[in-house]
Amino acid sequence: MSDSHAYLLDTKFPDFSIYDDEGVLVTNNEIQQKWTVMFFYPKDDSPGCTLQACSFRDRYEEFYKQGILLYGVSSDSIASHKRFKKKYNLLYSLLSDKENRVSKALKLKKNFGMLNARVTFVINPKGVIVYTHTSQLGVTGHVNKALKAIKTISAASENQLSST
Repeated sequence: MSDSHAYLLDTKFPDFSIYDDEGVLVTNNEIQQKWTVMFFYPKDDSPGCTLQACSFRDRYEEFYKQGILLYGVSSDSIASHKRFKKKYNLLYSLLSDKENRVSKALKLKKNFGMLNARVTFVINPKGVIVYTHTSQLGVTGHVNKALKAIKTISAASENQLSST
């Protein structure tokens, strides 16, 4: 079954400029030249979003050791992100897409017609979306699928380079 955000595959991640949980401006310049995983979730501190955020926290070391940037993104405020991050000891930055600018630029689909999308993107060092996973209910699967996608895609890239 095709992912509902598969239309974004092989497209450049849109330019963005939003604040993280510390009030630091993060732009697409930060993700240039690095593998990046960006997961969008509906709401800080809700049960499903907490499970998802903590599943990324629990596997954070795997991202870090590979030099992969990891960001969680929702429309919650900087203050809400700061509380959420501290409460659950999240080790990565949470980005506040307060006005849904990034979500709108990506044309993210609402779940059940009202909830912001729960979608994970893998973005390659050229800033191109190479993997999408959308699942409102399978919240802990996002981290596993992202890590597996990076392993598969980076191995395929290395094989292409070594065969030329």
